Amino acid sequence: MRKRIVTIVLVLIVAAGLGAGGWWAWVNYGDTGTSDTGVLSASGTVEAEEVVVSSVIAGRIRSVVASEGATIASGTVLFTLDDELLRLQEEQARAGLDAAQAAAEKARKDKLTKEELRQADARVDQADAALRMTQVQTQYATISAPGAGVLVEVVANVGENASPGKTLARILDLRTLYVTVYIPETRVGDVAIGAGARVVADGSDREFSAKVVYIADEAEFTPSNIETKEQRAKLVYKVRLEVDNIADTLKPGMPVTVEF
Repeated sequence: MRKRIVTIVLVLIVAAGLGAGGWWAWVNYGDTGTSDTGVLSASGTVEAEEVVVSSVIAGRIRSVVASEGATIASGTVLFTLDDELLRLQEEQARAGLDAAQAAAEKARKDKLTKEELRQADARVDQADAALRMTQVQTQYATISAPGAGVLVEVVANVGENASPGKTLARILDLRTLYVTVYIPETRVGDVAIGAGARVVADGSDREFSAKVVYIADEAEFTPSNIETKEQRAKLVYKVRLEVDNIADTLKPGMPVTVEF
């Protein structure tokens, strides 16, 4: 009986030791740590630079030119606004400029005083500025892509009103992708700006080359999307890598593993 009790105690001690070891490994590594081969690895998600398209002026949308999923170049026309009122304002400003110029010419022919001539010229400058302002406003009625990429979302339709700052569409630049990972404070010295890394997408054996382009200057606590409180209590450094997207294989949102 005594021998059996001793055996049970030994089994419990071994189990407790294994449990403590597993807990220590999770706290110290979790999603970021050292693999069996000694390679520093971290998990992240593929990201892309996003450009939000909006209007500078208010106006009714007259046409939606591009469609979701289209690959577009910088300067591609995406929307046009109703510009009838803007063109009328431009005509009015042009007429005002013509009148101011005629008045200034008449003032010179009539040999008015220098002060009167100065005022006439000032009215010409004012009318010219008013015309150029209306021309700029008219140009804003055509909304073009500020950069190249894929039009991933169009949220405005013909007949709706556009307003300054209101999102009309979103563009993702898939030519260069990024991955953000968090490196434990004890291992951040193993990573440097410009250092190479390899990226492997989950469920795929294909590797992509990457380069470190940013390392945070200050440590932070692990982001709250990490599942356990122990992991979130660790101090980590944010590291961002630029990834070569071979044949447009990687897509934003894909989970990947980065090895340095």
